[in-house]
Amino acid sequence: MQNRARLKHILCEKSIKRGDFTLASGRKSDYYMDARLTTLDAEGAYCVGLAVLDILKTFTPYPKAIGGLTMGADPIVAVVAALSHQQGGPHISGFLVRKEPKKHGTQQFIEGYQGQPGDPVVIVDDVCTTGGSTIKAIEQARASGLNVIAALYIVDREEGGREAIEKLCPFYALFTAQELLEVVPKNSEINNSVDRV
Repeated sequence: MQNRARLKHILCEKSIKRGDFTLASGRKSDYYMDARLTTLDAEGAYCVGLAVLDILKTFTPYPKAIGGLTMGADPIVAVVAALSHQQGGPHISGFLVRKEPKKHGTQQFIEGYQGQPGDPVVIVDDVCTTGGSTIKAIEQARASGLNVIAALYIVDREEGGREAIEKLCPFYALFTAQELLEVVPKNSEINNSVDRV
């Protein structure tokens, strides 16, 4: 839980900006969350990896791999796989789902873990708004024969994504946006003086 508390602090410090924004979904918001400023930060990535592993250890069956739609999932997948090895297991592999298939070679949607039909996997992403990216990743993983046992996010914006995803599989989030916004004052912006990776 210490890693989760530190992760919350890093997200509030680096990833939330207040103002008027139009999100990828087209919706308007009075804040913007760029979780990649945390998931691509050295300490942030480490805390994300440990916090995700803590949740995965409660799953039965234990997933053989985690993956998600590139690019929000990329840093999460890499750090969780690496830390699972560093901690001595159980090991968890990673895979990334392309937005469209390769135009050459195998023309596949999924890169990385191939596994066996029915292998349990978890789909991950950084921020959930409508859940569209995760739904696409779930569909592609299932089309490849994998058994998606859950979807896991760093932050749930609580804007309908959870409900859409729960029609397909269980949903987990380390934090809700409200939990983080309670800590970040309305007049705050991302601290531009913080070192970037």
